[in-house]
Amino acid sequence: MLKAGSYTVKPVRIELSVRQLRTTFQIQNTGDEPSTIQAHVAAWYANGAEEVLTDNDEILLNPPIFTIAAGHAQFVRLGLRHAPPDTREGTYRLILEEVPPPPKPGFIGVTTLLNVSLPIFVKPRISTPQLVWEIKRVSAEELRLSVQNHGNAHVQVRKLTVAMSNASEPGFALATAAYVLQNGRKEWAIRNGQLAAAGKLLVEAQTDNGEIREDLVPDRP
Repeated sequence: MLKAGSYTVKPVRIELSVRQLRTTFQIQNTGDEPSTIQAHVAAWYANGAEEVLTDNDEILLNPPIFTIAAGHAQFVRLGLRHAPPDTREGTYRLILEEVPPPPKPGFIGVTTLLNVSLPIFVKPRISTPQLVWEIKRVSAEELRLSVQNHGNAHVQVRKLTVAMSNASEPGFALATAAYVLQNGRKEWAIRNGQLAAAGKLLVEAQTDNGEIREDLVPDRP
């Protein structure tokens, strides 16, 4: 469940497949005023480190715009217009935007509006992400860790640690929620002089596809 201001949205991640072409999600208005929400879906893909959203009509939404009374919830149905290819993953973003209400007489101030983006994954028959990790020595004090996905499905990296191979504690640790899409790349700057001077490093990642351990030797740029 995702809390965003006076709203809760669940689930926070939507998965479809050949076996499940349709699903629903719920948005609840926990505030004191009614609110009108507009929903649409955009295709989401990666070109290296760049992520792009484009207009798309492959996923249908019903209703695409709705008003939720205070304290009430709205269920929205979504589904694939056509059966998906089963050899690669489809990736989309569900975007929820609150429609600004007319200002009340005499109102002076700032109104905060809901704007939420949730991932939609259309799963292939067999998911085979293929991550390639690399670490470069940028300077005497800094490294750049990167991962490239050559597979047919995403991986979400939830936690990263980097340690010298003989160390009991990591020199770098990061909680994250980064999605590495097909053909996508993610990078992290690591500012740690001891790690930058090391000859070999152990990289560990906790992902939605399991735990990863890689022994890496830093390259020079």
